Amino acid sequence: MEPTQGPEEEAIQLVGAFRTGGVLIQEEKQAKWLNERGYGIGDKTITLSIPEALFLVEIGRLSVSSRDGKQLTFEQLLRKATKMDRNLWHKYLILRDLRSRGYVAQEGYGLGTDFNVYDKGNFPAEAKFLVVGLSEGSPIKFSELINILKRAQSNRKMLILAVIDRRSEVVYYSISRLI
Repeated sequence: MEPTQGPEEEAIQLVGAFRTGGVLIQEEKQAKWLNERGYGIGDKTITLSIPEALFLVEIGRLSVSSRDGKQLTFEQLLRKATKMDRNLWHKYLILRDLRSRGYVAQEGYGLGTDFNVYDKGNFPAEAKFLVVGLSEGSPIKFSELINILKRAQSNRKMLILAVIDRRSEVVYYSISRLI
């Protein structure tokens, strides 16, 4: 069952500024709202990852301005940020899919993963899954996959491969062990 939101929560509109490496949210009430939902890094100010910002722009929760104060559309933000990270679109697709399924997904912190994912209704407890994004047909070295799996297992996390197919749909595969 989804938690119900009060009128204040439904009406919140987020305002951020595009910066290298993310979108900065400086208003304390907005930062609190984002923290409670597992978005971004920070406390009184929040830095959203670009995939998080794109998701929030797409659902109409966030408006982002450039350094010169002009509001950026989804496409403009995507274009600017893709120059810094060529895998951005795939990260965004995975984050959007996970969030739309009710999971809290945050950027991976090392271990060769793209996202730390929390079980539904279990945020801010410890992340349960580590997600690695791949494009259909793009190779990954077996040794790299084994190393990521070993690190996931040593941290007691389930490794999930999120494969983006030709139609930009995400298909998930869990890896529990390699023989």
